[in-house]
Amino acid sequence: MSIVKLFLWPRGRIGALSFWRALLVLLLVLFAVDLANYVAGGLHPLQMRFYLGLFCLFCWLCLAAKRLEDAGRSRFLAAIPAALLIAGLACVAFLVGALDGRSPAPTTMLGVIGPVAGIVVFLGSTLWIGLLKPRPS
Repeated sequence: MSIVKLFLWPRGRIGALSFWRALLVLLLVLFAVDLANYVAGGLHPLQMRFYLGLFCLFCWLCLAAKRLEDAGRSRFLAAIPAALLIAGLACVAFLVGALDGRSPAPTTMLGVIGPVAGIVVFLGSTLWIGLLKPRPS
């Protein structure tokens, strides 16, 4: 399987070892690109990390969909933790709004708990997807 098809195409099957190797490669590439942007001084670091995060989330969705299909599950299950991660990180807006100089709002806890819960669910589902037993062919 080619690198492009592995990271950018959600159909097919990959084993657990290939899934973990691809995630490691994805994290290393993410780190290298972020470091290169920091050294070269290209885009603003937060803007660059936003674009890298979107790209990595799409690559993760493709890898997870392949892995879920290998385990005999629906590939659309990969969208659930991704949506929860995005929703959790969107709760940061509540935290920023509550901490902009006003007194703490009731939404402050949502702004703190939301991202943490989204990240925990995302990491837990990544572990679950990576450890699934393959479906016999």
